[in-house]
Formats: sequence, structure tokens, C-alpha cells
Amino acid sequence: MDDQTTRLNRIEEKLDKVSEAIVSLARMEERMITLFKRMDSYDDHHRALEGRVTKVEVSHASGAWVERVVWFIVCGIIMGTLYLGK
Repeated sequence: MDDQTTRLNRIEEKLDKVSEAIVSLARMEERMITLFKRMDSYDDHHRALEGRVTKVEVSHASGAWVERVVWFIVCGIIMGTLYLGK
């Protein structure tokens, strides 16, 4: 009877360790799911920011062209005024 009790106790201990490992794996899976959700949120935020930066770059590129034209006109007026003033 003592031998069977020892075997049953070892089996119970092993089952306890297996159940602890399963619980640990479940917790780890929950953490991974949380991290994946957070990473998806960061990706969405990054895409939104990238779109905004692209819009700013496009508007700046067209604004720089207009600014150059305005400076050419202003410089032309100043040069014309100085030339005609002599």
C-alpha cells in the first residue's frame, strides 16, 4: 500500500506541475495578445502620422514654388525701380 501511495503522490505532483505550466502558458499568451494589440495600435498611429507628413510635404513643395515666383516678382520690381530711378 505504501508503494502505491508514493506513486500516486508523484503522479499528483507531476500533474500539479503540468497544471502550473499550462496556467503560465495561458498568462504568457494573454500578454502576447496585449502586446500584439498595442503594436497594431502603434502601426495605425504611425500610418496616420505618415499620411499627415506626406500632406505637409506636398503642400510645402507647392508653397515653395509659389514663394520663389513671388520673390522673383518682388526682386524684379525692386530692380526695375532702381534702374528707372537712375
